[in-house]
Amino acid sequence: MATDAASIEAASLRHDPLVRATPFFYGWVMLGVAMLTQYCTSPGQTYGVALFNKHIATTLATTAFLQEHPGQEVVLTKDLINQEIVTVTTAYLWGTILAAFPVPWIGALADKWGLRKTVTLVIVLFGLACMLMSQVQDFYSLFIAFLAIRTLGQGSLTLLATNTADMWFQRKLGFANGIRNLSAPIAFGTFPIITIALINWLGWQHAYFALGIGIWVVMFPVLVFVFRNHPEEIGQLPDGEKRIPRKEGEAEPIRPGFLLPQLSLGDALQTRAFWIVLSFMTMWGMIGTALMFMVVPYVESRGLTEEDTQVIFWTMAVSMACCQFLGGILADYFKLHYLLVIGSMLLGVGVLVYMSIDSVMMAGVYGLTFGIAQGVASAGSNSLLARYYGRAHLGKIKGFQMMTIVAGSAAGPYLLSKSKEVFGAYDYALWMFATMLVVQGVACFFATPPAARSEVAEPTPHSHLPNVKHGTAPFAGSSSGDQPQPVVQAAD
Repeated sequence: MATDAASIEAASLRHDPLVRATPFFYGWVMLGVAMLTQYCTSPGQTYGVALFNKHIATTLATTAFLQEHPGQEVVLTKDLINQEIVTVTTAYLWGTILAAFPVPWIGALADKWGLRKTVTLVIVLFGLACMLMSQVQDFYSLFIAFLAIRTLGQGSLTLLATNTADMWFQRKLGFANGIRNLSAPIAFGTFPIITIALINWLGWQHAYFALGIGIWVVMFPVLVFVFRNHPEEIGQLPDGEKRIPRKEGEAEPIRPGFLLPQLSLGDALQTRAFWIVLSFMTMWGMIGTALMFMVVPYVESRGLTEEDTQVIFWTMAVSMACCQFLGGILADYFKLHYLLVIGSMLLGVGVLVYMSIDSVMMAGVYGLTFGIAQGVASAGSNSLLARYYGRAHLGKIKGFQMMTIVAGSAAGPYLLSKSKEVFGAYDYALWMFATMLVVQGVACFFATPPAARSEVAEPTPHSHLPNVKHGTAPFAGSSSGDQPQPVVQAAD
């Protein structure tokens, strides 16, 4: 008789014509879905919000002027607009800090409901949040809107996009994430063009409303017709692996060291690597957000124009694309914490180059340097949690991590703007950022995998072992949310 896995696969294919019509592992389709989902987080990401900052500040300044001088013709000065930029930064700070706390709940919900239902809920709410952004008129409405788009876009939808890839790949996870990561540089290179065109055509408020509608138009058909929760749901296994048919009652050979324990959030919290990686990701989120959020006023303070920032977006997009893809391949062959070390050091170098921007050429050098740094750092970090701790509780584990990343990203722009306000220059905060990243790079040397999953987490020992495969059993519970449990899998 065929194995249970083979029977499940045959039954699943009969009832899923889309999977039956796909001549290759369906995980590659879901990888494209993960990339599209990540792209749709753009209106809630810093590089998306940054394009609206000056326009929002102008709207707030207009409202403030009319309140103080009712009936008079609006006359806005540069000082008044700069004051409202501080208001925007403050609303962004508090909105982002509070946005961090619901994200672990979204991760737990994904573990319980499954990714498809959870992504659908978040997409509906995120579209509404973009529409809410178009209605802001004062600090409080701006704060609520920032809270919504940062919770749903930067936090929840990013978490769900990364978990989507993690569910479908295991041994090839680094390569898969290298491809998925291309969505970030693609967004960096194209989203500003789309957004600036919408702002010029419709005005910034109608542009944000249009982005919310656009998210629904793009994602709803994908969620209805294409999205699947995990390979076990359709009778497949991670990486497209196949079980060997065997007679009923025949035992699979157990190979010591290739059991796949699934660690819980509580288990992860007891490991040294979790806290080191958490610190790295939080610091990266804080500093990267600060540099991008303040990029327009910063380059203007260095004698450049707002239009000159486009060279940063383009060079960063190209360098990120190359390094994230190549880094993803390296993540399947090299120890992940070594990639974190290199990435952290390069991020520190990127901050120093940021301080040296005094021409369009140097702006391009910064984009190139920081893009390379983020590509290498992404290669190490994106595959790490799934390999170190497994898939079963990945929503909770990544949700906890995302909470600190979102909270950290709130502090970066505030620190950078306060450095300018208090000391008259951005350099004080930038030197602090560079020093923190160098120290963090040293700490990443010690972010080794937990002993329980060291055989799986370290690519080098097992990548080329013959006749051995790592996988998870078909789900025993509901296909909508139950998570895979560890088993041993025989070789083909």
